[in-house]
Amino acid sequence: MPAIRSRRAPTKGDQREQALVDAARGVFRDKPIGQVTIDELAGAAGITRSGFYFYFESKQALLAAVVDQGIAEADVELAEWLAADGLDRAALRRGLAAGLARWKVDGRWLREAFLAPDPGPDVMQVRDRLVDKGCTLFSARIERDARAGLTVGGPPALLARMAVNLRSTMFADVYADPGAYDEDELLDTLTDAILRLVYGESAR
Repeated sequence: MPAIRSRRAPTKGDQREQALVDAARGVFRDKPIGQVTIDELAGAAGITRSGFYFYFESKQALLAAVVDQGIAEADVELAEWLAADGLDRAALRRGLAAGLARWKVDGRWLREAFLAPDPGPDVMQVRDRLVDKGCTLFSARIERDARAGLTVGGPPALLARMAVNLRSTMFADVYADPGAYDEDELLDTLTDAILRLVYGESAR
């Protein structure tokens, strides 16, 4: 019987790199990304400026790591729905509720990273690649349902991008104006809008 390999424990380097990502998320919650300096990011993580460059070659590289982690979290939030087939309205709504909770905390940098019309070069250089990455699992799920004849038709990648953009736009509105919507009503409406976009029905 082959030996079971244990998962590698995080090294001190891994922990310091994650500390930089966590610190950056905190700093980006409070200030526009373009106004944040390397010294601020290093100081927030408790390391020197030279220590910062040991882990990341630039602020852009750290921002990419922050956004990558945010995309991974979105995939986890929607994992139940992404693994299912067909509408599964309840699972989609649960995933959207988790995403809304995250946006209420990290909405400043998420809006700047994904939706700002002129976010500056640091953000623009990572935006397109990361938006495409964020649509990948969504698109794979729609492709699976398209092969089963469950969707309305149309390119799955385009449907995925439209659904992801709709989600991000609505969550950005909630962050910008927290009292503008009843959250239960918003989640019901957004869930049904995505299901109608992809399947032509809402399952309510």
